[in-house]
Amino acid sequence: MAKGDVDVSRRIRAGVRERTRADAVNAGADHGASALPRRGAVYVDEAIWEWRDLKWAHLLADDIDDLHRFAAALGIHRTSYQGPPRTSVPHYDLTSYERRRAIAHGAIACGRDEIVAVVRRTRSSCAARGAETGS
Repeated sequence: MAKGDVDVSRRIRAGVRERTRADAVNAGADHGASALPRRGAVYVDEAIWEWRDLKWAHLLADDIDDLHRFAAALGIHRTSYQGPPRTSVPHYDLTSYERRRAIAHGAIACGRDEIVAVVRRTRSSCAARGAETGS
């Protein structure tokens, strides 16, 4: 495994993303729906899922509010959101074009092993929130 891969894996396990140039530009400014998430990390897997002659990827985040904010910043409508109870992991499906834009805006590109770690962490936090609220 290359050093860069190890760094990405370590950041994902810790739930931390690097401060990007976009974060530095947006720091301290209130840009409404176009502001990038600052609290948690946003992740995108490989665009390998074929549907309707396109390749698709998944956009996930450590925090559901960050996920929605990031998707809105990319121009993805909230109606595209997929989460409980329909699916076990809150996410948006992205085309390969939207995936490239997400990475340019600071999402962490993940391979299969890294995204599985994110999914497991997201599922456990969703289950914990459900137990707290009694749902």
